[in-house]
Amino acid sequence: MEATPQIPQYATLPSRHFWRRAVACIVDIIIFQAVILIVVYCISTVIPLDFRFAGWSYTQCGVEVSDQVAKRIDAGWPLKPGEVRISQICEVSQIGSEKQRYLQTGVSHQTDNWTSARWLTIPVDADGNPAIGTVSVYPIVISGIVNIALLALAFAYFSANGRRTIGKKLLGLRVQSVDGKNPGLGTEFRREILKFSPYLLFIAADFAFSLFPVFPTEDFDALLRMSRDGYTLLDSGAAMFDIILGIAALIWWFLPLIFWRGQTFYDRICACKVVKS
Repeated sequence: MEATPQIPQYATLPSRHFWRRAVACIVDIIIFQAVILIVVYCISTVIPLDFRFAGWSYTQCGVEVSDQVAKRIDAGWPLKPGEVRISQICEVSQIGSEKQRYLQTGVSHQTDNWTSARWLTIPVDADGNPAIGTVSVYPIVISGIVNIALLALAFAYFSANGRRTIGKKLLGLRVQSVDGKNPGLGTEFRREILKFSPYLLFIAADFAFSLFPVFPTEDFDALLRMSRDGYTLLDSGAAMFDIILGIAALIWWFLPLIFWRGQTFYDRICACKVVKS
């Protein structure tokens, strides 16, 4: 009697919903962030605020520097043959905060093959004079934390107790606990804070770098002489740290979806999962 070969049975693993989750998250972040920006802008028209959103700014340059500052620039950073100087005041506008003013001065040198330029950008006071002091980063830090808390609260409210965010509705997703129940607001808020924790690391990293002096000296004339001799303000250390944190954030959000089907780190911590509704 011949034995009938058995076809191996494979356990059906839950779907990752990778692209659905990514698109839904992007849609929700755009909607919630837009609402937060509008609310902050409306409040700032009535009550003075210093609520700064990193990246949400508009820069306008072209204001001429005063004759006194222009003379100091010419004396500290004299032009070489073939160089052209550009000096101007730039204003940076951000939603929810007053305009920040900066002096931008530099020289450009053009040859037959390329054009090179060196720039020096420093804050100025209300009179347009250089103010190379310590810039307070507390408004940026506080704004970043409040922004993340509001985003997490919005995500949590519209995902708790069987509700769904607009992005999840469009993509047909729902958040559930591992036992199939609808998580409450407290569980969802903890889950969303864990989800946005990489952003909090970015804020902490920026704050740590802000504790170091931006310029090697607070003497404007000495800084001009250093720029004349080839000094350039570099921010490669902070940029490299941001890249490392960015990679860590991607690992935190997406790598677990490859090994734990349908669950991220913060899903497993909060005993939740995202299912198709």
